[in-house]
Amino acid sequence: MCDQWMSALKLPLTWEQFRRLPRHPAYKYEYFEDTAWLSPRARYYHALLDLAPLATSPLAGADAKAVLRPVAGADWEGLAPLFAAAFERQQPFGGLEDEQREEAARKALAHTRDGGDGPWVERASFVAEDRDGAVGAILVTLLPPEDPTDWDSYHWRQPPPADAVARRLGRPHLTWVFVSPLDAGRGVGTALLNAAARELLALGYTELASTFLLGNESSMLWHWRTGFRLAAYPGSRRRSL
Repeated sequence: MCDQWMSALKLPLTWEQFRRLPRHPAYKYEYFEDTAWLSPRARYYHALLDLAPLATSPLAGADAKAVLRPVAGADWEGLAPLFAAAFERQQPFGGLEDEQREEAARKALAHTRDGGDGPWVERASFVAEDRDGAVGAILVTLLPPEDPTDWDSYHWRQPPPADAVARRLGRPHLTWVFVSPLDAGRGVGTALLNAAARELLALGYTELASTFLLGNESSMLWHWRTGFRLAAYPGSRRRSL
């Protein structure tokens, strides 16, 4: 779904200007007829987090002042501006105007809420607040119970049962975690992850999957810092060795 928000770009440039153009790994850069053509080429990393150690030792660095509560039905509309602000400088939403980005945020959140990313694990989804309102959120869904290094393991081939969460089916997936730019870097995301891990363990799950876009360095670093390990790329030859 994210790819639809990355527009192709056509820029009239000289060859020398094209050579100096900054590159983003989520785009393919081509040049012909005195024009630079930038085409979306969204590529994703998949990562896994072992939840068992967090049962006794939650992740360090979490914001101790963050007030966390479960996501409520009335939160979804209010989370859209926060989502849009958090991804203002990140693809696939970074190239959009403010109004477009907020509309994209609403659609992305509705997609998650309505099961488009797999069954929503309501118990493991949280909002972080301060005195002025929400400053972050984490939303967890369920992937099919398949090998996470397979091409199709991130999409249910058949509609999942309505009681998938109650029956502990599938693999939890960290579909969205986002924090206000004013609060980023002080441990709000880590506090949200600790809360989600606690509830997932209580539900009987021992592993959490996650996905992030190539080029989103802040997300990549956060994943490594919180203990996620990179899953093998489905097309890698090393899988057959």
